Amino acid sequence: MRYLIYSFFALVFLACGEESQNDRTIDIFTDEETSLKDEEKIVSTRVLKELKNASKVVYALPSPVEMADILHETKAVYDVQVLSNPASTSNYVTDYMRALNLGVYFADLSFTSMFDYPQEAMKFMGSAQAMSDELNIQGVFTEEVMMRLEENMSNKDSLIDIVSSTYVDTDLYLQDNERPIIAKAILAGAWMEGLYIAVNLETDSNRANVVWEKIGEQKPALSNLVNMLEDCNDNQFDSLVNELKTLVNIFDRVELNYEKSTTKSPEVLNVKISEDLFRQIQKKTSDIRDGIIN
Repeated sequence: MRYLIYSFFALVFLACGEESQNDRTIDIFTDEETSLKDEEKIVSTRVLKELKNASKVVYALPSPVEMADILHETKAVYDVQVLSNPASTSNYVTDYMRALNLGVYFADLSFTSMFDYPQEAMKFMGSAQAMSDELNIQGVFTEEVMMRLEENMSNKDSLIDIVSSTYVDTDLYLQDNERPIIAKAILAGAWMEGLYIAVNLETDSNRANVVWEKIGEQKPALSNLVNMLEDCNDNQFDSLVNELKTLVNIFDRVELNYEKSTTKSPEVLNVKISEDLFRQIQKKTSDIRDGIIN
């Protein structure tokens, strides 16, 4: 995901650079050229604003790989049975549902790679490839990528790198080809699946609080996700946004407090979440996720 953030900042930098150069040379244009330049500057300003907003959302939402890594650190027990069905690709017949479930498959692929289930990872990579083909996303799930995956099935770190780069390449392809709705649907599906897996991880009583706190930390990310989808102004997201807002209301009871630390780290995040609140988050998250995959 950090590669994606860097790409956004690079695009922002380029947009700013072009605008400054236009300011320095505008005096040499005719009135007609000046008018065209003004239009371009309006477009550049809009694009720049969209990129800045997108970079904030991307920063706030962990990628599927990052979400898997966060939960892997808790040493929770991972059960592949909670994942979606990799054979369900034909059930999704609209681009919107395909995009949501491509995100789901990315999350499942990330978790199977992170928790060392290479055979399952191969299945989900195949599902993601099939869904990508349906969405006409080209040049990402190449034969070379699939061969690398097969060759590195026993190397968890390499698998994770392949998944991460494939996810980023998919997003960049969609941004380059002006398909932001599909890109955001993938992001939404991936984040929801990651949260769903998180709330359904098996933990012993001694470590349950650790997992609950990691889930509570997603409170700002959820709000950013809702804002991002609302900004799309696309009625395809209406039902999902309404469901997510209900989840936001539940998450609002999670208390996040930053406390000063005596160590080198300036602040420590303190998360207050009860078991009852966790169960409510678990229930609503599962309901939303089931609506995506069914």
